[in-house]
Parts: sequence; C-alpha cells; structure tokens
Amino acid sequence: MHSMRILLRVLTLAAVAMAFAAVTQAQAVRTWVSGVGDDLNPCSRTAPCKTWAGAFSKTAINGEIDALDPGGYGTLTITKSITLDGGTGSGWGSTLASGVAGFTINIAAGNINDPLRQVILKHLSINGAGLSGAVGTRTGTNGVNYIAGLQVMIEDCQIFNFATTGIRVSLTAAGSLDVQRTTIDSNQVGISFTTTAGTLNGSISDSVIQNNVGNGIQVDAGTLNVSNSVIDRNGGAGLRAQGAVGSVLNVDNCTVTSNTGAGIQSATAQATVRTSNNSVHRNGTGIAQTLGVFETCKNNKVRGNTAETSGVFTDITASCTQ
Repeated sequence: MHSMRILLRVLTLAAVAMAFAAVTQAQAVRTWVSGVGDDLNPCSRTAPCKTWAGAFSKTAINGEIDALDPGGYGTLTITKSITLDGGTGSGWGSTLASGVAGFTINIAAGNINDPLRQVILKHLSINGAGLSGAVGTRTGTNGVNYIAGLQVMIEDCQIFNFATTGIRVSLTAAGSLDVQRTTIDSNQVGISFTTTAGTLNGSISDSVIQNNVGNGIQVDAGTLNVSNSVIDRNGGAGLRAQGAVGSVLNVDNCTVTSNTGAGIQSATAQATVRTSNNSVHRNGTGIAQTLGVFETCKNNKVRGNTAETSGVFTDITASCTQ
C-alpha cells in the first residue's frame, strides 16, 4: 500500500512537470512560421509552424511571431498583445482572407497579465481574395477589424480587395490606431474610424489610400490625424468627417487628388475638419464644408478641381505654425 502511494505521488509529480513543460513551450516569447512549417511543431526557428493561428496559441502575451519566408499564413483573431512580422528579407508574409476578415483584433479588458492590450502588424500583405477593381468578386470582409484593445499599430503593410473596409475601427471603449508606410487599395472603403464610448485617437502617416470604391478615409467618431500621405482616385470623398457625435479630422501635408467626391469634407453638424499645407487637385470638389466646422490655415493648394470650394470656412491662419 505504501509503495502504491509512492508510485501515485511520483506519477502526479511527473504529470505536473509535463504539464508545466507544455505550458512553457506554449508560451514562447518568440515563435516562427514558414510556408513549409507544420502547426504540430513547437514553432521554433528550426521547427516552425505553418499558420499565424498555429503559432499564436504557442506565443506568450507581448510576444512576437516572425515569418521565415514568403507564404500564405492564414487569417487570425487576436485576443492578446502580440507582434506579427511578415519579414522583409526574401518576401512578405501573406494573408488571403476569403469570406472573413484578415485580422480581427479583440483584446478584452480585465486580464491583469495583459495591461498593454497592444497589437503590432508589420510587413504583411493582406488580400481580400478578389480582383482589383471588381468589387463584386471580393469575398474578404475587412482587412483589419479592430473592435477591442488599447492600441493597434500597422506598419509597412499592403491591404487590398476587401468588400467592406481595408481598416475598420469600431470600438465600444477607448483605443488608438497608428498606421505608417501602408498602402490601402481597392477596398469598398479604405479606412473607417468610430467608437461608441471612450476616447479614440488615430494617426495615418506616409501612407497611400487609393482606388477604393467609396470614401478613402471616413471618421464617424474620435480624432484622426492624417499627414504626409496620398489619398487618390477614391469613388467617394478622399477624406470625410461624418459623425453623428463628435468627429475630428486633421489633415496636414497630404496630396489629395482625383477623388470622385470632395477631396476633403466636413459632412455633418458634429464634424470638425482642420487642414494645412495640402495639395488638393482634380477632385469633384476640392474642399467642402457641407455641415459642421471646416478650419483652414489657407496654405492649401486647391486647384484644378471641378469645383474648388463649397461652403463656409474658418480662417485659422493666425494659429498655424510654419
């Protein structure tokens, strides 16, 4: 009987040790994916996984998943702080989203082990599984669907061919979006930006938003700053503040050209638009104050549009810095 108790104790300790080892392996700080990997692997550099989802479950909070080579790594719902890096050496990691979102970011509040609630997406090609310019063939919903979390950063990515939105921000609490050096092309809407509660801030810089069927950028709530970017050939407005609550759109040093609707527009009574040092050419209307407040430093170059301006503008030149 005594021997049996000893044996049971040894087996219990062994099971605990094995479980701890499995958890430790599942929570590596850095993991890898490869086009020739296998999700049964531990996702190490020498034994990489096949998909983002396979590696995600084996990566710790605030960890990083890196692509070793060009490949299609699938879609992912992100529920903890993580960095995904598609790599730049031999090519980018790719996500082909057929009938679903490319990346859904849904990091709920309340996890004491994840106070940052932060996602970084880098060097990724995110494809809505359709033909460029043929919206009826697009099956992917949103390229990046950001619905919960404190901060999302998107750097050096290509997001294209989505039937709803390239980047959709639709929060019910505070959050932040930062997009740098990214091309958003041939979606229904390029970027949509809103929250129903809390403070939402965002910045778009050094990026290209082009060839979208509807608006290039639309702000329904929160404050979005757009700078040093090209907003080109969108079927609606280039940039539009249109919220039924407060929506603020600041546009600085951008090229806004060949959009079917207005280049830059305040469209609702609760909208505020501020512009400085932009080149606005070949749009339906260059700058338009339909409703709301449209403030301008009067250093914008608005020329060659079907109509140059529409509405009433507030001159804030005295408060502008050169």
